[in-house]
Amino acid sequence: MTGPLTPEDPTSQPLHQAGGDAEQAERTVKEVIRWYNARLREARDSGLDAETVQELRGARDQAADDLGRLEDADDDETVQIGLAYAARLKEVTGS
Repeated sequence: MTGPLTPEDPTSQPLHQAGGDAEQAERTVKEVIRWYNARLREARDSGLDAETVQELRGARDQAADDLGRLEDADDDETVQIGLAYAARLKEVTGS
């Protein structure tokens, strides 16, 4: 496997496309929120311990706050949020 593409590489694709970052970041954050909501429903149905439920709620609430931040985020912050939640989605779904 080769290393990351550098800006000097004429075949490289930019990390983000103008105009598409906000929509992609929003979709990704919403998908993470849906994942947390599903785990919280499962926790309620299975009687999961309160500490785990609190952790899930806290993470879901943080995602909801970050979704709100996207409304006023500049391009750099939008990309950072999008990348962070893409990594989180990969982490929680295992894919």
